[in-house]
Amino acid sequence: MKDKIVSIHQSQYLPWAAYFKKIAFSDTFVILDNVQFQKNGVQNRNKIRNKNGEFWITLPVNNKLDEAINEKKVVSNKDILKNWKMIEQSYSKSPNWKQHKDALCEIYNQSYENLNDINMKLIRYFLDVLNIRTEILQASELGVAEKKGNLVLALCKKLSATVYLSGHGALNYLDINCFEQENMKVTFIKSESPVYTQPIEPFIPNLSIIDFVMNASKEEFESYFQG
Repeated sequence: MKDKIVSIHQSQYLPWAAYFKKIAFSDTFVILDNVQFQKNGVQNRNKIRNKNGEFWITLPVNNKLDEAINEKKVVSNKDILKNWKMIEQSYSKSPNWKQHKDALCEIYNQSYENLNDINMKLIRYFLDVLNIRTEILQASELGVAEKKGNLVLALCKKLSATVYLSGHGALNYLDINCFEQENMKVTFIKSESPVYTQPIEPFIPNLSIIDFVMNASKEEFESYFQG
């Protein structure tokens, strides 16, 4: 019987390429939208670049403590438009700009109340661009009540996973024995940035997926996602 590979990660704003590679190697990917928002994390910000180097692009959110990601409110839709202007200024001369500008402009010119709404819209756009057909679910839709350490295992059980695909960072806290007791294997995928052609030197790794999509060739996409 074919394994069912499940992977899980928090909702992020313009995630880096490794986020999408993890999705591509999974049958089902669960976006943790109902876990606590992490200040100064990458749930409302990520790195892009321009001719002067890399910088953070951030969507300001309300300052309430102890809120889940899907409860976080975007401060203003004006900030979303400011982010679009940053993207436009940074990538309008990139080789793949014309093929993405209209769709991204439409996404950024919509009105959003919650951070997770724009995160999901962007994630689904880039999944489509990359032709990744993995099933995408949000944890808030699955009715799993466990918290913290038990949450990942509970989600995998809910989805009848036979393999949990994890990043190496989880080695510090993941109890593999618990998965084995449920007849699940745990496998690890290396989180690494792709190497691709950037119009400006020197090459800067670990940027948002938008930099990869705007600049990489078809061959560079295929090499990264097949490796």
